[in-house]
Amino acid sequence: MSPSYRLVLKSGVDAGKIFPLERSQITIGREHNTDITISDPEISRRHAHIFQQGENYIIEDLGSTNGTSVNGQRLVGPYILRPTELITLGENTHLIFEAVMMDPDATVAAIKPGVQAPYPSTRKPQAESNPPPYQPANIPQTSYGYAGQVPEPPIPARTTGKRKITPWVIVLIILVILIVCSCIGFIIFDALNLYCEVPGIMNLLIPGACPP
Repeated sequence: MSPSYRLVLKSGVDAGKIFPLERSQITIGREHNTDITISDPEISRRHAHIFQQGENYIIEDLGSTNGTSVNGQRLVGPYILRPTELITLGENTHLIFEAVMMDPDATVAAIKPGVQAPYPSTRKPQAESNPPPYQPANIPQTSYGYAGQVPEPPIPARTTGKRKITPWVIVLIILVILIVCSCIGFIIFDALNLYCEVPGIMNLLIPGACPP
C-alpha cells in the first residue's frame, strides 16, 4: 500500500492540526476560500501552492510578501517535497510534510470543500469538475533542490607542471656562469701573481710587461 501524504501544523494557534493532501492541487493562505486557511498576519491571502506531479508533491510560492522556505532555504521556484521536510510560511508558521499510512480513526482537519481557486498564471481556466494536475515546465521528478539557485562555477585546478625555460633564459644563465668563473679565475690569478708564469701571454697583452 502506497503511503498517504499530509501536512502537520507545528506552530500557531491551531498547532497540531493535520491536513491530508487528498487533492492534486492545494492552495495555502489567509483567505477563507483557500484549501488550507491559516490565520497569521505574516501569511499572504494566497501564500503557497502544492500540487501533485506523478508520485511527487511540489510546493511553489505564489509571490507572497514574507516568502516560503523549506528547511530554512527560501524558495525561488517549484521544489519537490520529501517526507519530514519543514515548510515555513513567513517566519512563524511551520508545517511538516509527512508520508504515513493513514489511520481511518485518526482526527484530522480536512481540507475545506469548495471550488479550487485558479492558479495565477497565463494558463486558461480549467474546468471545476475534473481539473488536470498542474504541470510546471522543466521540473525533473528525480532530482531535488531549490529552483532558481545557480551553482557556483568550479574552481580550476592549479597546474603542477614545470615551467618551460626559454632559450633566452638559458643564454643568460650561461653568461652569468662565465662571468662568475672569469672573476674567480682573475682573483686567483692575481692573488698568486701568475702574470709572468706563462711566458709570452702578458707580453702579448702588454708588450714588455715580463722579461723574456
